[in-house]
Amino acid sequence: MKTGTLILQAIAASLVLGLAGAAHAESLDIKAGLWRKTLKVETGGRTVMNSTIDACLTADDLDLEKTAAKLAQSASCKVVQQELSPRRIRVVLQCREMTAESMTEVRSRDAVVVAATMTPADGSEATQSKEEWRFVNADCVK
Repeated sequence: MKTGTLILQAIAASLVLGLAGAAHAESLDIKAGLWRKTLKVETGGRTVMNSTIDACLTADDLDLEKTAAKLAQSASCKVVQQELSPRRIRVVLQCREMTAESMTEVRSRDAVVVAATMTPADGSEATQSKEEWRFVNADCVK
């Protein structure tokens, strides 16, 4: 598998894990609406991605039981560990191509930090990502 494809899959996994990895909590203590995420991804000490992305998070997106159910249906990945609290979530996901570990910390209802490490199954260099999410407004229009 190409490194770029693995990184994109890892980023998608860390997003799902980071914002919706809890199966038994009602929701994270954050607001629905428009969020701005600053994402930095490094592999082997080299920055491979540094970007800012806007994302609309609806109440349905924050329904953690629904998201966890979708994650559990994945044919190529399995949640092997979850530590949950309303302000902190740690998840380990075992996939065919990699193991992803994600830690989400809710700093306030307007700020979330997600750190993830993706370790490829083939023994190649691990990829680390750090996301800083900031609430923009309740309306998802920019």
